[in-house]
Amino acid sequence: MVVLQIQQFSGIVNSASRARTKRERVRASKIMCVQTQVAPSRTQKIMENISVGGEAGGAGGVYSYKALKRLDNIWSNICTQPTGPQETQEIVSRVSGFSQDYSVGNNLVGTFDIAVCGGTLGIFLATALCAKGLRVAVVERNAIKGRDQEWNISRKEMKELTEVGVLTEDEIDEVIAAKFNPNRCGFENLGDIWVEDILNLGVSPAKLVETVKRRFISLGGVILEDCSLSSIVIYDDLAVMQLSKGDILSSRLVIDAMGNFSPILKQIKRGRKPDGMCLVVGSCAHGFKENSSSDVIYSSSSITKVADSNVHLFWEAFPAGSGPLDRTTYMFTYTEPQSTSPSLEDLLEEYWKLMPKYQGVSLDELEILRVVYGIFPTFRNSPLQAAFDRVLQFGDASGIQSPVSFGGFGSLTRHLGRLSNGIYEAIDGDFLDSDSLSKLNPYMPNLSASWLFQRAMSAKQQLDVSPGFTNELLHVNFNCMQRLGDPVLRPFLQDIIQFGPLAKTLGLVMLTKPQIIPSIFRQVGIPVLLDWSVHFFMLGLYTFLSAYIDPVIRPSLEGLPSKTRFEWKRRLEAWKYGAGLDYEL
Repeated sequence: MVVLQIQQFSGIVNSASRARTKRERVRASKIMCVQTQVAPSRTQKIMENISVGGEAGGAGGVYSYKALKRLDNIWSNICTQPTGPQETQEIVSRVSGFSQDYSVGNNLVGTFDIAVCGGTLGIFLATALCAKGLRVAVVERNAIKGRDQEWNISRKEMKELTEVGVLTEDEIDEVIAAKFNPNRCGFENLGDIWVEDILNLGVSPAKLVETVKRRFISLGGVILEDCSLSSIVIYDDLAVMQLSKGDILSSRLVIDAMGNFSPILKQIKRGRKPDGMCLVVGSCAHGFKENSSSDVIYSSSSITKVADSNVHLFWEAFPAGSGPLDRTTYMFTYTEPQSTSPSLEDLLEEYWKLMPKYQGVSLDELEILRVVYGIFPTFRNSPLQAAFDRVLQFGDASGIQSPVSFGGFGSLTRHLGRLSNGIYEAIDGDFLDSDSLSKLNPYMPNLSASWLFQRAMSAKQQLDVSPGFTNELLHVNFNCMQRLGDPVLRPFLQDIIQFGPLAKTLGLVMLTKPQIIPSIFRQVGIPVLLDWSVHFFMLGLYTFLSAYIDPVIRPSLEGLPSKTRFEWKRRLEAWKYGAGLDYEL
């Protein structure tokens, strides 16, 4: 009996002890949660102390901490998704027959030659097409307006907008917020190269987009804002678009200018994971006393560990037009989407540590005006061929940007004249099948050759080269290009790869520093080098064809049937642009 009472008492004590232990664990857990909640990251503290204005469309158009977390969630999903095709929402569908044979609904807004989906950058192409007399509508899920953060570009790219009737010379001067020279290409601990008039203008996107928007409307263009795309049905004669508010719009051609995360693009690629990614973070801040020059690129001296990933960090810096002490600095890296890849917030935490040393200032001396960030996916097989009749990708959605650039505005100006002329001819001749439209986004060997550069500038997780390899490789390449002069260096700095300059640079690098060649093989791998060799050969072939065969063929084009003439014009353009021969020094 006594033993039983002792056992009962012992059980009560143990139960009480377990209950107390459980309560303590719950209380400790709550305390830890509270501690976690009251210990925000430095990035969160900085961003939540900044007054954030309205959001704009396009990359870099949002600045809030919540928007950062949203984008980080998208990036995390990309990193963890399995390779291969995924199930995606069907936005575009094909129906045999003419639209008049079907009931398309009663809320028809209108019928146009062209409907452009995505207005922030699409408005530039839409205006160029409107200037040619086409009936154009622009559909934008938000308001069509540019961001506060400036776009950095050269005068040469801006002048290309005047050539297609989008801007006048006077309007270019009105939208330029900042001018600066010289411009540095820097390599930590190895030296600097200085150039003039490369990305030396800060253009106000807010003013620029508003100016182009006014011109578009004055030319008879129609804008549908706060209206997103729900679906597209392709008929034999028209593409019929269902919009989010229930409106219906029909057009002979739909241009997808919705950027890297276009739902149409996702359907075409079946949700495949990108081959590479450029991650960008930065800020615009007040308080820089030394603020007259820019950095086109500045390479860190060695590999850095961010979160659980090896990264090589690069920098850009530009004076801002908002004030003489205001400066924008970007930190970026190239990586492959994988589970260990750093988040944007991880990179921002590293940015706050490293930026003061990079710019020679204390963070306490600066007033952070805005924080910027973005992710730029790249695919090896670019540009994207048209997958549907009557639908064409444009800008970042087409993959026309260089794998080593941020894409966006700077990458589209070069192709605006070529595309607006080609699209006009496609509409005029009714060459709107997918095969004909694919000729507007053709294979370009100089674009494909750029893949080697992104791979060389990406840090491998299992290092088999020295931590300073990338910085050393870039330094020797830039030094060789500088020795070879402006015809070699300047096109490269504006993301244009040409056969002659590239061959000269590679030859001089091998003569100057042959001991770096084995490290190149280890860094990029034999399969990538073999693939690149094919594109390098094609780059040489396209250069030959454009320089020597084009002048022979071009005079006879006018005598050809219209469809054949359209195809040959696109082929000649592919030779020229694919060899980088559209660039003029």
